[in-house]
Amino acid sequence: MPERIPFATLADYVQDALERHAEHVFLAEPGGPVLRYGEAARAVEALHGKLRDAGVRPHDRVAVLGGNGAHWCLAYLAVVTYGAVVVPVLTDFAPSGIHNILVLSGSRAAFVEAGMLDTLDRGPIPDLQRVWVLEDFSEVPLEHLGDRLQQLKSTVSQLRGRAQQILEEHIPPLRHPPARPRPEDLAAVVYTSGTTGSSKGVMLTQGNLAAAVQSAVTYVEITPADRMLAMLPLAHTYECTCGFLGPMGGGASIHFLRGKPSPRVLQEAFAETRPTLVFAVPLVIEKIYRKRVVPAVERNVLVRSAARVPAVRRAIYRKAVKGLLKAFGGNLRQMGLGGAALAPEVERFLQEGRFPYHVGYGMTECGPLIAGTRPEDTRAGSCGYATPGIEIRIDGADARTGVGEVQVRGPMVTPGYFHNQEATEAAFTPDGWLRTGDLGVLGGDGYLHLRGRSKNVILGPSGENIYPEEVEQLLAGSPLVLECLVVQREHRLTALILPDSETLATDLGLYGEDEGVAGRRVQAAFAALVEQVNAELPAFGRLSSFVLVEKEFEKTPTAKIKRYLYA
Repeated sequence: MPERIPFATLADYVQDALERHAEHVFLAEPGGPVLRYGEAARAVEALHGKLRDAGVRPHDRVAVLGGNGAHWCLAYLAVVTYGAVVVPVLTDFAPSGIHNILVLSGSRAAFVEAGMLDTLDRGPIPDLQRVWVLEDFSEVPLEHLGDRLQQLKSTVSQLRGRAQQILEEHIPPLRHPPARPRPEDLAAVVYTSGTTGSSKGVMLTQGNLAAAVQSAVTYVEITPADRMLAMLPLAHTYECTCGFLGPMGGGASIHFLRGKPSPRVLQEAFAETRPTLVFAVPLVIEKIYRKRVVPAVERNVLVRSAARVPAVRRAIYRKAVKGLLKAFGGNLRQMGLGGAALAPEVERFLQEGRFPYHVGYGMTECGPLIAGTRPEDTRAGSCGYATPGIEIRIDGADARTGVGEVQVRGPMVTPGYFHNQEATEAAFTPDGWLRTGDLGVLGGDGYLHLRGRSKNVILGPSGENIYPEEVEQLLAGSPLVLECLVVQREHRLTALILPDSETLATDLGLYGEDEGVAGRRVQAAFAALVEQVNAELPAFGRLSSFVLVEKEFEKTPTAKIKRYLYA
């Protein structure tokens, strides 16, 4: 393999990828535009012209608000190579949160999806001067925004056809590249929450992102033959770095879904794209495991008994993995999993079935990768070893367990939070290490094992540390449980459980039963599950009660439950 060329800035990295892979397919939408790297380079140059014509200067903030797609990527690349600062905004935020981010970031311009333009019409955004529609890059005069909203929404399907024409009008007659960004220049401000006036914007410099991207791709060989399926929001640093910017360096093509990643949409996308690389959150593979693998084993008494023998179980799992890979299009050679912990029984299935997966751990403040593995290095229960350039230490480690706060430093670590010195100072130790807020153990072999979030730790009756994530993993091992959350209420541990109604009805024989009888059986089944889980826990960490909930827990874009809503 040729030696990787180090790039000091994200702008240099992007420019090199666009030029080196000019003839290869880059961005592809189902039934929409398919752009080669060279075509994307011309579009980016045209967008530089639009930014220049609009008076956008280097270091100005430019927001990008819209769903995944080729035009989102073009806008992002144009801003960071121009020397301005991109503010990627998650569309899942409430309209008030989106408006708040535009105000807090001081965004001077914005690329906005037509269907989300009304979020700009919720009050003054003092610094905003220019807005372009993401579908066709046409400008919307702010003074006429209200009048244009309905008109634009009714013609969204026609907008993309105009994009090329509008961009060609803005390609400068001579190439006048914008000022060359420096490694210390700000490249992005990323808000992981938009709810309040104190929302923190993570600053990532050109050097931070260049280091993060080049470090991330050390875990996978990427070539122009690779097809990446983008499943997570590009506005989230995980997908942006690992599923978009990283694959660019190897010339891979990036394909987008037709809509939100429902089972039907994913099935169609896998069949059509036949991806070789995918990055996902554990929830995706866990749902597949519990819906397809577990029932296939449990419904047959002989298979269920045989699966207790490790050699037989491995054979069963390998057969299941073959079917799973076929459902993923038949060409998948690597799936990256991150953003949350992987359930132990699901990881055992992946390992014993020889599914080609690898894990990673990170946070937005590190652009995002902190640790990871290649598939052949993956170890159950660990999120891997430090990514190149990152140093990891455990602060305040417990003398008995070795658990302490994970702290990191390296060239991809944020310089702090935008216009928030107090939060910046609180995030770093006096000697310059970033406090992740995560608890973990670092083995002598360099592998990191996480134990949960420090802010989630619950104090036991005598000051013992209880890690709710560990209790949740035990509960989630049951096929009766779809989702769960452990909280402390009135000094007692309570499990909030979303049952798998189909499994319950089948396993407990509830079809046609009286509602009262069915209810008692369900309660008894979960009481038995809690008793079983408690038997594996220390006395101070045992559950006192459980509550069955009727709908899924509200989650972040990377499928983490918003714990603060249920405390």
